[in-house]
Amino acid sequence: MARAESYDINALRVCPAPVLDACSERLACEYCGKKVRFFCYQCLRPVSALEGKVPQIRLPFKLDIVKHKGEKDGKSTALHAKVMAPEDVQVIAFSGTCLDDVDVERTALLFPGPDATNIADMDPASFDKIVVIDGTWRQAKSMLCHSQKLRNMRKVTVNPRRTRFWRYQNFDDSYMATIEAIYFLYRDSVPSGYNGEYDALMYFFKYFYDFIQSEYAAKPEKSFHAKHQKGYIAYEAAVPSTSLRQTKPSVVPDANYEFDELELDLAFQEPLESQQEKA
Repeated sequence: MARAESYDINALRVCPAPVLDACSERLACEYCGKKVRFFCYQCLRPVSALEGKVPQIRLPFKLDIVKHKGEKDGKSTALHAKVMAPEDVQVIAFSGTCLDDVDVERTALLFPGPDATNIADMDPASFDKIVVIDGTWRQAKSMLCHSQKLRNMRKVTVNPRRTRFWRYQNFDDSYMATIEAIYFLYRDSVPSGYNGEYDALMYFFKYFYDFIQSEYAAKPEKSFHAKHQKGYIAYEAAVPSTSLRQTKPSVVPDANYEFDELELDLAFQEPLESQQEKA
């Protein structure tokens, strides 16, 4: 297997901070009424204050995100793809029949392995869509075991990169966050002359990453998991951020209050060591 290379997340042609910093409070989703930050995890639409301000893009081939029932919406980075490319991305709850209508001859599964073909080597005319599994690695393997359709799909992969995900996992740093894998799926599908066409897929991921960097850089005494990749916090390069520090509720929420990824991982600033995936 090729060695995972670092990628420059700061080279992405997106600048989410000026837009998202201005959205300083939870707003009711105009479709379901749930109060959310930035976008609704159920309706997968930006809040009204961000309509027309968050970039929307088209993708060269369709993407189906098959989501494990145990994967919490607020911790799923894959859902960012649906928000950014709503016309080309579909989110499907995994079940025994969820893929019955899928033509496995025209569909590929994004999944690493010795039998996977690099997307750069795939003939674009040979497939119509790519399926991505959304869940922990243990959940993903379980879904494969329980779905003949998933097992029958030819596998596709991307060039390995070192993840920039802030949540430590019990795997090496070549295991990317799902949205990173989705982004590089489309980026690597461009044979030459990539010009940032799909960088918007990383819009929210880049914003959260920058906030984590600034929070830890501002407080060098804060600890994080000892096994997190060396140099993950760029102390000298991080830019101070203030936008999310006031999101902690002033009262204790009731039992029905749901914290999303943003508040759990950023506003409450749990140490990175407490966020590792339970594999």
